[in-house]
Amino acid sequence: MSDDKYQLLIISEPVEAEEMKLRLAERDFNAVTSVDYPNALPVICSTSPDLILLTNNSGPSLALIGEIRAQLPLVPIVMVATDIVNESMGEHLEAGASDYIYYAGAEKELLAHVVMHNLESCTNAAAARASAESISMFQQLERDQRSGFRVQQAMLPDTPTSIRGITFTHQIYPALIMSGDFIDYFELFDGRVAFCIADVSGHGASGAFITVLLKSLLRRLPEEFRRLLSSAEILSWINSELLAWKLEQHVTMFFGIIDEENNSLEYSNAAHFPGTVLCFDKRANFLEIGGQPLGLYKEPVYRAHHVKLPENYSIAMFSDGVFEILPQETLEGKEAYLLSAVKSRHLGQDTGVMEGVMKGVMKGEMKGEMKGGMLDGLVEDFGVLSASTIPDDIAVFTVASAGRVG
Repeated sequence: MSDDKYQLLIISEPVEAEEMKLRLAERDFNAVTSVDYPNALPVICSTSPDLILLTNNSGPSLALIGEIRAQLPLVPIVMVATDIVNESMGEHLEAGASDYIYYAGAEKELLAHVVMHNLESCTNAAAARASAESISMFQQLERDQRSGFRVQQAMLPDTPTSIRGITFTHQIYPALIMSGDFIDYFELFDGRVAFCIADVSGHGASGAFITVLLKSLLRRLPEEFRRLLSSAEILSWINSELLAWKLEQHVTMFFGIIDEENNSLEYSNAAHFPGTVLCFDKRANFLEIGGQPLGLYKEPVYRAHHVKLPENYSIAMFSDGVFEILPQETLEGKEAYLLSAVKSRHLGQDTGVMEGVMKGVMKGEMKGEMKGGMLDGLVEDFGVLSASTIPDDIAVFTVASAGRVG
């Protein structure tokens, strides 16, 4: 196999250089240039060789090594001791030479071996440096991501939280370190309570940055709400704000407003999926899904829906990452399991009792009473914590009336 990929330069008198060229050619080193000492530096600068062979009788070689090192600090310099009587290899190595060979008698046969050894050592060292640099860059990136994750966590409202008797609980499980899922809830100036779940397209840092923007917009909402009359208008306002940023990603969102005095829920959906589940009495139903994603269309259409709430209710919301870890093969099967799990947790039951009713339920054994409220029960039912991988960000968000545990 030819080693033409390596460019070698011999700095020596012409006769010695030609002999070394022949020996190197026998070992398939064919890309070899030679130059005498007076013309060495210009040739070095123009050719950028992978290795330099420098004879110890090539003029003031110690000075030349220093000049080479200034130009090419990583290129191996192999000293060739053709004048063994007057050799000073120690001085040359201290000056910056990488290796040396006594070029006399039978040891001349070792020339190609010494050249290859130095080329491989240089390649390995370069690879090690590149690997170390890559590891360092990855570690820095990971530190930056974890810092970003802490910022994201700080943006989220406390969980659990009670606002006007309504209990909010949530948990977000990122596919990477940072997440494109977003949750918020807060009281409006008129005493009603607003809440939302959003999912930015994609996941990781790019989606996470948009959640920061969403938080900024929602901080303005209590004041903006004085002129926005409905949840549909709120989504339209958020859409126009996102369009102004000319983002490459879009956002799905479910936005709800609870009026405790009138026992009502108003909500609008901007293409958020899976559907929000409303539970009361012994029923569990998906609220209407529809609308268009935020940040894509100039004049999207959103509808405000109104639901009368009983005294005792639960609302459960998710990002679509939850479907990635459910074992059911069809979307219909995943939706059916989601609905049954929420209903069972609302009723204080374990989804395991329904194994005979629905194929694909994840755990069939009875686990007893709920151990951490509705949210922790759903996380357990979906197998979030036991999943080997999380392909997409997962958000679980529950809202419960007074007297229920989120």
